Amino acid sequence: MNFNISKVMLNEISEINNMLTDLIQDERKNYDSNINENYKVEEFYEKLINNNDKTIFVARDNDIVLGYVYGFIQDNGSLYNNKVAQLDALFVKEQYRGNGIARSLTKEFINWAEEKGVASIELSVCKDNTNAISLYENEGFYIDKILLRKKL
Repeated sequence: MNFNISKVMLNEISEINNMLTDLIQDERKNYDSNINENYKVEEFYEKLINNNDKTIFVARDNDIVLGYVYGFIQDNGSLYNNKVAQLDALFVKEQYRGNGIARSLTKEFINWAEEKGVASIELSVCKDNTNAISLYENEGFYIDKILLRKKL
């Protein structure tokens, strides 16, 4: 499959918001039943597009958006000695999965973070999302922190 990766364009933001809704609903269906099944992202990425410490890259086949990655440099004040980036969302439309798109988007985000002088990248992934975990481990990510939850 032929595709290219580049910064999101303003006219694609609505579609990226819809893809974030799909990502959240996929997480609800497969990993986290506490997510509201009626939740829909309305205006999230519009606020972020012109911020130099945040980025959205999209994978396109001509004018068709296949997937995207969103991340940012964490604003932790003086907590850390080095800059830390957060890979916050990675999504590829189901019919385009298995074509190396997620890997290419991840690499593009890593390159962006390196250019910004970031020392490390953090991300969260559901423990049962073995495909995502495998992708990230193949790109050099490793388990460093564990999130624990207690239902009440």
